Amino acid sequence: MKFKIDKSEIINEFQSLAAVADKKQTLPILSNILIRCEAESIRLLSTDLEVELDVLLVGANIEQPGETTIPAKKAADIIRELPEGQVSFELNEESSKLTVRSSSGKYNLSTIPGSDFPDFDVVKSDTTHKISSSKLFELFQKTSFAMANQDWRHYLNGCLFEKTENSLNMVATDAHRLSIYKSTLDSDGDFTGIIPRKTVVELMKILPKQDDDIEFYINTNNIVFMSKKFTFKSKLIDGNYPNYNQVVPQGEGSKITFNRKNMLDSLSRVSVLTSEKFKGVKLKTESGVLDISAHNPDQESAEEKLDVVGGADSFDIAFNVNYLKEVLGTVDEEEISLISFGSDKSALVESGDSNQVLVLMPLLL
Repeated sequence: MKFKIDKSEIINEFQSLAAVADKKQTLPILSNILIRCEAESIRLLSTDLEVELDVLLVGANIEQPGETTIPAKKAADIIRELPEGQVSFELNEESSKLTVRSSSGKYNLSTIPGSDFPDFDVVKSDTTHKISSSKLFELFQKTSFAMANQDWRHYLNGCLFEKTENSLNMVATDAHRLSIYKSTLDSDGDFTGIIPRKTVVELMKILPKQDDDIEFYINTNNIVFMSKKFTFKSKLIDGNYPNYNQVVPQGEGSKITFNRKNMLDSLSRVSVLTSEKFKGVKLKTESGVLDISAHNPDQESAEEKLDVVGGADSFDIAFNVNYLKEVLGTVDEEEISLISFGSDKSALVESGDSNQVLVLMPLLL
């Protein structure tokens, strides 16, 4: 096996492949990248048996076909540090080492035969859906911040992806905040599935920035995303997602409207004196001004004033400052409203985007 390719064509691909490869070292080959070099194309694969990334390399000069596997992290680190320009890969059949050459040096990597690389079996679905990469990225970007991380309720460690009729929804919650983003998908068949956290994070890195079509299909256990340059297969999280519509508060609440940047700046300042454990900030209106305050166990305190519209003097609620800042960070509009239904009830964050629903649970200080 021997081929040459420009560093710029492989640097991002190797970083993504290394991120997907297994880091727990359960099976040595799962920490490796499979290089499958054929007469006219090169494919790179990595998997941890929960997800698999299959990348097509473009622009390679193939001198000799073949296949092998190399350590994912070492290969990605080497390629990242190489000078710009051509990189050559050559497998020495006798020593079973893969030599990576650049203009400045060479690196010999140990290999494991490609024949040992596991198959990621997926049942192909009859129904394939098509979505633009920008729309898919937006669905993930607007919701993924609210995913749980290593929660014992495993079904929260990912994003719910569902389609009913022409409505396409992405939902994430960690029981402290909830984010729903709604879009449309004009295709046959409804579906629902919980996409794992790792899949969401890695897909957001590799989705094309230009507006390409992404095809995907989903069945009971798996979801597969396909573009011109990659195929991403993932298991779905087994479990029943909670009825998120029940969490969205209804009715009349106390509403304040403010400038998003000014609020974020104020929160950043008062958060310096929040308690390390609770990170609580209190929001209270008085005479059309919002009082933002924080305290800690050392009897220190911080207070900021912010001009707001509405709220009368009935707005009085506390939040985890990090959660509030993250929610505000996902909104594009500069004017935002916060609606409180009581100090012990979930609050709504309203932006100008009717497709976005943001809910934040209060802290009881």
